Amino acid sequence: MTVHASLARRLLLFITMGVAIAILATILMQYSTLNRTMEGLRDQNVEASLGNMLPLIQDSMWAFDDSGVTRAANALLRDPYISGVAVRSAEGEISLNLGDLNSLSDPDLTSVDARTEWNDAGGLLISTPVVHAFNNGETTIGWIHLRSDDSLIDNQVRLVLGGVIVSAVLTIVLLLIGLYALVDRIVAVPIKAFTGFVERTSAGDVSTWIVQREPSLEARSDEIGRLYQSFNDQRDRLIKHEQELLEYRTELETTVSERTEALQRSNTELSESLEKLKIAQVELLQSEKLASLGNLVSGVAHEVNTPLGVSITAASHLTSEARQTQRDLEQETLTKSDLERFFRECLETGALLSSNLDRAAQLIRSFKQVAVDQTSDEQREINLHVYIDEILASLKPKYKNTPVTVVNNIDPDIVLQLTPGALAQIITNLIINSLLHGFDDSTRPGQIRLHNRIQKKTLELIYEDDGEGMGRHGPRHSEAHV
Repeated sequence: MTVHASLARRLLLFITMGVAIAILATILMQYSTLNRTMEGLRDQNVEASLGNMLPLIQDSMWAFDDSGVTRAANALLRDPYISGVAVRSAEGEISLNLGDLNSLSDPDLTSVDARTEWNDAGGLLISTPVVHAFNNGETTIGWIHLRSDDSLIDNQVRLVLGGVIVSAVLTIVLLLIGLYALVDRIVAVPIKAFTGFVERTSAGDVSTWIVQREPSLEARSDEIGRLYQSFNDQRDRLIKHEQELLEYRTELETTVSERTEALQRSNTELSESLEKLKIAQVELLQSEKLASLGNLVSGVAHEVNTPLGVSITAASHLTSEARQTQRDLEQETLTKSDLERFFRECLETGALLSSNLDRAAQLIRSFKQVAVDQTSDEQREINLHVYIDEILASLKPKYKNTPVTVVNNIDPDIVLQLTPGALAQIITNLIINSLLHGFDDSTRPGQIRLHNRIQKKTLELIYEDDGEGMGRHGPRHSEAHV
């Protein structure tokens, strides 16, 4: 069976058009590729030449050696990719222009602080500073300007591309002749038979494909025969894969449904656990507040016992003195001096009663306010210094008889709107922690200091102590920002 002449002509026409397009595309790609390659080669050569000559120019410029600078500049100009060189010192005593840069006069070129590259009309211009190490530092002593004309690259690109194009055209012409002969004899008819076979067996969905054979292609052992066999194998695999995919899809839908139900149950359980956790968190917070309040009650009760005990003793003493004076009066043995002594005792005892009862009342007021704040989350306006004093007064039994002192250096003019209970809880926990861990359960002497700092409209409450640090290297200063 021979190939129809019309098919051969069409194939040859298409191949010729494809080859022509390929030649044109090859020329364009080769030109672009060669241009980029030559530009990269230019950059490498210029970089290497500049790296070799820069130390010599630097040393010669530092030593004011005009001849050394000139030799180095001429060496740079001998590079095939460098068409112009200019060297200028920072003080102006050296000014050298060679090649394309012979007429360079722009003073702005000497103001670059780092290597700079830019394209001028038809070329690449590179400027780099000459830096010399001096007194443990670096100073710019001059500048080097290089120019590479683009015509140097264009000439080399045209030379290389011309040879490539001639060789490609000759090769493609010979290839077209050979292809025509091969297409005419062994390609067109087998392809036509294979195309008809594919159209017959592959119509419709994969599940409807039928198993057929093409006798004219069965016995072929070349590429078309292998393609035919590969197509049959692939078709059989696709049919089998389609069946497996249908089965897997059914199984996957069942699995997704089961896992969706399990995920919904898990989400329900997680929601219930989260709700229980929130309730436990609230209860734990309330328990902590009540525990802190219990410690506060015991401390304040102990502190109030002292002024109340003194007041009871003073009242008892005053009652005893009054009874004795009454008996002396009834027995008519009361003297003026006894009466005067009785009045003095009354005044002194009254003053003692008043001061101790005032002290007890003050402690109870502070305790009441701090206790109410610790069990409430409401905000109110407080004077920060005064409120810290109230917290310290409620905690005083914890450190009164210890070598630890607590200093309140808060600005007395600061008034805030906040939740006092949270602040009281924080200050209480910090002081108790310092007494227990920073000062070895209040056995070590030291100081706790509270002060404030205002930065950028932000108030910082700073808590400091000079007790034992967190490490094992002895005492150190510790600080917390609230």
